[in-house]
Amino acid sequence: MALFAFFQTILLLVSLSLRTCQSEVLSEPLPLTPESLDVSINSAQRCLHLQWRVHSLAYHQELKMVFQIEISRINTSNVIWVDYYSTTVKWNQVLHWSWESELPLECATHFVRIRSRVDDARVPEPRFWSNWSSWKEVNEQNSLGHKASSVFPVDKLVEEGSNVTICYISRSHQNNVSCYLDGVRMHVEQLDPNVSAFHVNNVAFVRETGTNIFCEMDPKDDAGTVLFVSKVLEEPKDFSCETQDFKTLHCTWDPGSDTSLVRKQPYQSYTLFESFSGEKRLCEHKNWCDWQIAQDSQEMYNFTLVAENYLRKRSVNILFNLTHREENINRATLVPGGQSGLVTCSGSIQSLGGGVL
Repeated sequence: MALFAFFQTILLLVSLSLRTCQSEVLSEPLPLTPESLDVSINSAQRCLHLQWRVHSLAYHQELKMVFQIEISRINTSNVIWVDYYSTTVKWNQVLHWSWESELPLECATHFVRIRSRVDDARVPEPRFWSNWSSWKEVNEQNSLGHKASSVFPVDKLVEEGSNVTICYISRSHQNNVSCYLDGVRMHVEQLDPNVSAFHVNNVAFVRETGTNIFCEMDPKDDAGTVLFVSKVLEEPKDFSCETQDFKTLHCTWDPGSDTSLVRKQPYQSYTLFESFSGEKRLCEHKNWCDWQIAQDSQEMYNFTLVAENYLRKRSVNILFNLTHREENINRATLVPGGQSGLVTCSGSIQSLGGGVL
């Protein structure tokens, strides 16, 4: 009898253990279709910003999921972009994703849809894709008004060496379209009966007042714009600091080429950051800046010099030891590994890899 009771206890413990393990594995949920898809537009940066929810998630549930996003142009069957976005999704969470178009968004209607799949190790295989959301139409041409024809982008600012796509839109069906970049005729591609486009690779700096773009068609219908091409903001060279009175640090550098343009922002600015004190100073000059030495016995100064314009940031660092009095002039040493980046449609900084701004 005692032996029977012992085996009963063992079986009960094994059963409880199995239930505990099984509770850590989620049963396969129904496919979780993304809902409340909303698409906003940043025409200046040619960006579509998506946000959506997964309403079917249980209260306080978290799941690793992957979302497939499709973008079509002109019609839904013309898919031009497919991407996958993986993240951990929480109950009632708003999800975000952005896409940058090489073509100005005014040039064509775009369509967006999304679907999802659970990608969580706690959910057993097989895992299925959900249904697609409905197509979301994005049509910036509705904002063009009643103008007979237009060229986009309008007064675009880009860096020298970038690739740019230009489009010409006419209210009437186009016939014999000709487009010119500073007087040079370009090869034009017909996107639809009302829209033509052409590409400029490795665009060159021509003049500070910009590069003229002009399109015309038969019957007479013309439009134009200006492409502003900025020289690439350079990393400051020969960055150094010195003091002769131990009251002021005089920091100098070589800014390189001036990226400023007539009638178009931005001028380039320079800012000094000191990491030990956490202080910063916007410099009034492009090649030098003075820094007041602290009166609290601070000996080490770790400076970051940030050069910035509308398109890019560059930075270099120096570490300055104020106690090296054996030298008549204290000069800092450049620490390699400065920062360089382009401002993207999401506002973040990324390394330069060519392509369209």
